[in-house]
Amino acid sequence: MIIGHQHILNYLKKSIEKNRISHAYLFEGPERTKKKEVALWFANCLGCQNPDITVVSLLDTKKEISIEQIRELRRYLSLSPHSSPYKIAIIDEAEKMTDEAVNALLKTLEEPRGNAVLILITNIPSALPETILSRCEEIKFRGGSLDRISKNFIKKEYTDILQWSLSDVFKYLEKIPKKSPEALSLLDSWLFWFRDLLVKNRETEYSQEQLVKIIKEIQKTKNLISNTNTNQRLALENLVLEIYV
Repeated sequence: MIIGHQHILNYLKKSIEKNRISHAYLFEGPERTKKKEVALWFANCLGCQNPDITVVSLLDTKKEISIEQIRELRRYLSLSPHSSPYKIAIIDEAEKMTDEAVNALLKTLEEPRGNAVLILITNIPSALPETILSRCEEIKFRGGSLDRISKNFIKKEYTDILQWSLSDVFKYLEKIPKKSPEALSLLDSWLFWFRDLLVKNRETEYSQEQLVKIIKEIQKTKNLISNTNTNQRLALENLVLEIYV
């Protein structure tokens, strides 16, 4: 389920219905605006499944997307689809491509294939050269507060978990797949909930000091799951223990 950005989802749906699919898209907007999730949703709407979807992103030990990664992407796009109508390539954090990688990608954009769709994802479009930007259809994601976009969703879904017994919560966490976006959605929901308790000074079993500590622990857990290879389930269980104790 993708919360928010309904105007983008509708636009992409209509593009498919009218058979007006661009060869290249630029998904731009602030962090945590579900650009990658929408890109994968779009690929699925186009009827694409693995192995006809590939994602290029930073390697664990690297700070940039290399020319070798883009060359491999070009080889991938040169092949016919395996079992889908399109080949989809997604470049996450596209602003982190090296200059050599950008130049290699430009060749692909200048010679688009009819059955290949390229989606660049970036938080900083200004970091990409005009030669890249001018060859992509821009899809702009707007940042929005949790209060405006997700408040009802948060109340109905994840915050109810906080009322469960500790053993039931652990059983629930066991069912979340590794590297699943659901883990970050869960943490975003809890972060909103506890911030709301703190800011509005609602009557609660937690003291102000406890709320501040829990919020910091949630943010710490989000950073661990997003930016490291930490054991996701263990990180979530440790967080739950902090909340329940």
